[in-house]
This record gives sequence, structure tokens and C-alpha cells, in this order.
Amino acid sequence: MDKIFLEEKKKVKDVSKYAKNTLAELQKKLEEVGAANLARLRELREEGEFGPDFLMFLERLHEKNESFNIKDKFKRVEELGYLVKNPFFARIDLSEKKQVKKIYIGKFGLSDGKHNVTDWRAKVASVYYRYRYPQKNVYYDTPAGVEKRDLLLKRTYEIDNGELIKYYNNDLQLDENEIIIERIGKKTGGVLEDIVETIQKSQMDIIESDPRQICVVQGCVGSGKSTVAIHKLAHIFFNYPNLIHSERSIVVAKNQILVGYLSTLFPQLGIFDTNYKTVREILVNLIFREEIQVKTDLDTRGSIEISGLKNLKEVFRVINKIHAEYEKKIDDIFSTEEFETFGGYKYSPSLSPVENIEEILSELEEELSNQKDELKDLPNDSIKAYMRKENIKVLRKLIAKLTEMKNEIKIKVVAKVASRFGISINSTLNYNEALLYVYIYISLIGIYKHPIYEYCVVDEAQDFLPIEFALLSKVVLRGRFGVFGDLNQSLENGGISDWNELSEIIKEARSSVRYELSTNYRSTKPIVEFAKDILAPYTKKFLPYSINRAGKEPEIFYYDSEDGMIQAFLKNLENDVTETNKSVGVVCYDDSLLPKITEQIKNSVKDSDRLIFLEPSTRPLYSPRGIYVSNSINSKGLEFSKVHVLGLNLNMIKSAQEARKAYVVTTRAMNELIIYGVISNEKVNRKD
Repeated sequence: MDKIFLEEKKKVKDVSKYAKNTLAELQKKLEEVGAANLARLRELREEGEFGPDFLMFLERLHEKNESFNIKDKFKRVEELGYLVKNPFFARIDLSEKKQVKKIYIGKFGLSDGKHNVTDWRAKVASVYYRYRYPQKNVYYDTPAGVEKRDLLLKRTYEIDNGELIKYYNNDLQLDENEIIIERIGKKTGGVLEDIVETIQKSQMDIIESDPRQICVVQGCVGSGKSTVAIHKLAHIFFNYPNLIHSERSIVVAKNQILVGYLSTLFPQLGIFDTNYKTVREILVNLIFREEIQVKTDLDTRGSIEISGLKNLKEVFRVINKIHAEYEKKIDDIFSTEEFETFGGYKYSPSLSPVENIEEILSELEEELSNQKDELKDLPNDSIKAYMRKENIKVLRKLIAKLTEMKNEIKIKVVAKVASRFGISINSTLNYNEALLYVYIYISLIGIYKHPIYEYCVVDEAQDFLPIEFALLSKVVLRGRFGVFGDLNQSLENGGISDWNELSEIIKEARSSVRYELSTNYRSTKPIVEFAKDILAPYTKKFLPYSINRAGKEPEIFYYDSEDGMIQAFLKNLENDVTETNKSVGVVCYDDSLLPKITEQIKNSVKDSDRLIFLEPSTRPLYSPRGIYVSNSINSKGLEFSKVHVLGLNLNMIKSAQEARKAYVVTTRAMNELIIYGVISNEKVNRKD
């Protein structure tokens, strides 16, 4: 056994032991805090009095827990638990003033002066991701500016449960795709997994990009868009702790299936309190919290035109016109001789007209209070008292005028604008109408009770309607978005057709940056090439490149009847049911097959715990060994080791929309793909 391996093996043991001891100490502290608090609460409860002593204890307990920071302590327990088993995954050696600085990199940081592990999100760790092999003059950011060093060593480790299995020195002779292929080969699919050990430079560019702007990522199928999105969040929370907080950030997906799927990755990256919702949930929360008086039927989608960019641009124009009208009305009021003394307010187009008026009213109310206080201390018949009384009269009159103006917007203007776009607040609004109405409402009145998020990730963004993005822009601070999608996977009518549209929709953004991910890391080369052939006749844009991972060729079977196809599928599925080391996706390209397939599988698969039926309104529990059943649109964004596609006849694809749908369902497969179709006048069980 070589000397280096023994040295590194000892390092793994030492760091793992230190992490274990630190974990034990932290758990003991948490237990002591809990035990002492429980004992005192029990004592007070037994006394039978919940008076001043009890309330004082609770207040002190709250203060103590805040100073002890229980939330962060529990988070650290999770991190240390991981570090015990996997203390680090890489090492870089950098030259530093004729010395060598050894930097071990792990998923989480650890430091006591001797057992140091650098968190993968630290600036210096970017050297590991950005430079493929040892070389001179590598650069990385620090709070003090850009540092330049020589990268002397780049080493990757494979560690299992605190034991070093092997290590690699990354040099010119090593193709790093080999490491990625090996790691992907161990995945079972069905759940989202972290990629901190295999982040590529193109992915790191996205992760490290400034969050104070729109980051738009066009990522081909299987490029890890969703995974990169969550890693970007983890990186933001680590590097911008005072600017963007995890509990004030949100991940938005199209349905509950994706919301639940993305959330499975949060704990693996130390994220425990980030929000995740659908646009529908945000819409409902806005209506409820802002007390918007409107009836809705959100299960009915409504007209595509009302939610489209053309209609939205007209909404923008009308709202801007209303801003100008009320800015002029306010200026006109303060231009009169009677009120000009109390003028000098600057109208802000970034606020709603009502918010502008309320800011003015707030200052006028404060001035009115000051005038009243001053009047109390003056002789009643003095000149100063007379002037204060006159000022009070004028202020009350001015406040009444502005209050009337504010109520006019709330009662008349909102309804008038909505009516202009075919929306009656006396009728029941469908989903698209409700989106547009709430957007108009908060644009003119503002948001008072619903949270404003400091950062927002949008996944599968190509399927979001322009009006959905517009509504999101109202609840996200200064246009801080990470937008991840693939225009080749657009299956929703009325979704984004060009990423340039976002700059026309999200007006609050200061700037934007665009990235493209073009490598498929999910599927084997035969599956990637097969899927490309489906889409290639309709577009040459954003097609995936393979990392040349070997695998079986996709299998295609055509049958002369639907029943024959289903029975053949069920027979093939029997083998998958007995295997428990992989996930299996059953995707109905033909939506009409789903009810029948659902019933048949329930009768065939006895282990009901493994069966997961994907419904857009339900957040499922994901499993790496599950058998997932869905239609095509509900399978989007997911990946499975093996995929059965039912009801797809490749010879019958006649449009780009049909090709995109086939492209989506076939690229859910990581390792194996079987397609079952029905065709007349074809030989039964023909294999292509």
C-alpha cells in the first residue's frame, strides 16, 4: 500500500473522529438545554400556577434560546453527521509565499486549527471546480480582492462511511468525465442528489453569478438545471448571509410534483427553511393575505390570450398611464396656493399609486400631530396659535383630498382597469383571469401582508405564463431571479417562447445574465442520441451533447392493439418489480392511457409502498426505488433509472409539439428506455 494512501487514510480517520467528537459535544449541549427547560416547565406546571413566574420563565427561555441559536445548532448537527461519514471529497494544494497550503474541501466546513475542511461554497474552493489540472497562475475571489496562486495538486477522494477507498490525482492524463460517469452509474434515480463533488466549470459560473440580477439558464435536457438551481441557493446563503436569507427565499415550480422533488435536495445541502411553492399557491396566498375581494375557480385555466405577453404589455401601458395621471393629480394639489406649503414630495413609480399616496399621508399625519402638540403650549389668542390652527385646518383638508383619491383607486380604478381587459370582479374568475386581476390590483394598490422574497428560483421556467412571471416579479425583491428551463421541453400552451421576453416582463430587475448548459449528464449516449433524432427535424437549437456514457440501445415495440401493448408492458414490468436497486418510470405519452394503466399496475404490483402516482396537485414522497406512474407533462423535470413509455408511435409524429413531448418522455431515462406503441397493419411485437 503506497505511502500517500496511508497518509490520506489517516487524515480521513482523524477528521472523521474530530467531527464525531464535535457532534457528540453539540448533541450533549442540546440535550442539557432541553432537559433543564423541561424540568423547570414540569415544576411550574405541578405548582398549578401559570402566573408571572411562568410567563417570566418563558420569556427568559425565549431569550436564552435566541442567544443559543437552537436553529443553527440543529442545522450543525445535520452537517456534522454527514462529515463523520464523508469528511471531505477533494484537496487542492496552493503555493503561498514559497509555502504550500493544503486545502481539503467538503460539503460542509470544519475548523479547529488542525482538522480543517473548507466548505465547497468558499471562494477558494472554486479553484477545484474551475481548473482541470495543476497549473500556474490560478485565480479566485476573496473579500480583499482577486488572489493569484499556483495550483500544485488537485486530488479527488472516494470515501465510504469514514473509510478512504481510493484517491485520484487529477492531471492531464485523467478525463474528468470518467469520474462523473462512475458517480452517475451509482445513481438510482427517482430522487434529486447533490453534485458538490462533480460540479463542472459551466455549472460553477451559474452558481457563483451575482444574485442581485436575473440569471437565466437555458439548459438542455439532463444538464442538471434543477440541481444547479438548488446548489446556487446554497451558495448564495453561504456567501451573502446579510443580503439574502434562506427563510426569505423561495423556489417556485409549476406543480406540486416538482416542488416536492426539488425540496428533497434541500437538507442534503444544509437548507432547512427555504420556501417552496407553486404560482397557484402564491396567488391564493396573495388573495387571502391582502384580503382581495374576488371569487375564483382556479381549476379552470381560461384564455391563453389574456395571460400572454401581448396583453400584458397593454396592461403595463395602462398602469403606467395611471401612474402618470395620479402623479399629476398630486402635483396639481400641491401646486395650489392653499397646499403648496406642505408640498415637496417625490412620486416614485416603483411604488403603487396607493402606496405613494399613503407615504404622503403618513408624513401629513405626522405634521398634523406636531401642529396639535405645538398648539397645546401656545396662548390661545396668540398669533402663533392662530397660525397653528390654520395649518391644522389646511392639513385636515389636504388629508381628506388625498384619502378620497386613495379610495377612488381602490373602489373605482382597479375595477375599471380590470373591466378594460374583460374581467368583471362580480363574476367567478378562472386561473388566468385571477392572475391578471391580482396583478392589476397589487400594481395599483400594493402589497402589505404577503411576504416579499429576497431571492427566487424558477424551475421548468419555459412552461410559465408571462402573467405568472409578472406576478412573481411583484413578490420578489428587485428582480432577483434564477430562471432555469429548456425551450425544447416546452409543453404548456402560452409559455415563454424566448428568454428575451423576461426582460420585458420583469421590470424590477437591474440587470440580467444568460448562461447555456449543453451537456447531458443524465442519460446514456444511446438514449441521448435517440432523443436528439426525435427533435432534430424541428430544431437545431439547444440539443444535448452526450458525455459518452455507455448503455443499452432503446427498445421499441409496436402492437396491433392497445390491450396487447398493455399486457406486454405488464409482463416486462414484472422483472422491474423484483429489482430494488433502481427507480422505474412508467410514462403515458398518450394521456388517455393513464387511467387504465393506473388500475392495471395496482393489480400487478403487490408492493404498494413502491408505487407512486404523480398528480400535479399532490406532493409525493420520493424514493430511489419507487415505481412512478404519470402522464408526459407530469414527468417533466424528473429522472428514473429505467423508463417505460406507453402509447408512443414515433412514425406518427407530425409536429414540433408532438416531437417535444416525445423528447421529454424519452429523456426521463438514465440507463434503460423501452417504448411501446400501437399501429395498425404492423407485425405484432416488431422490434426496431
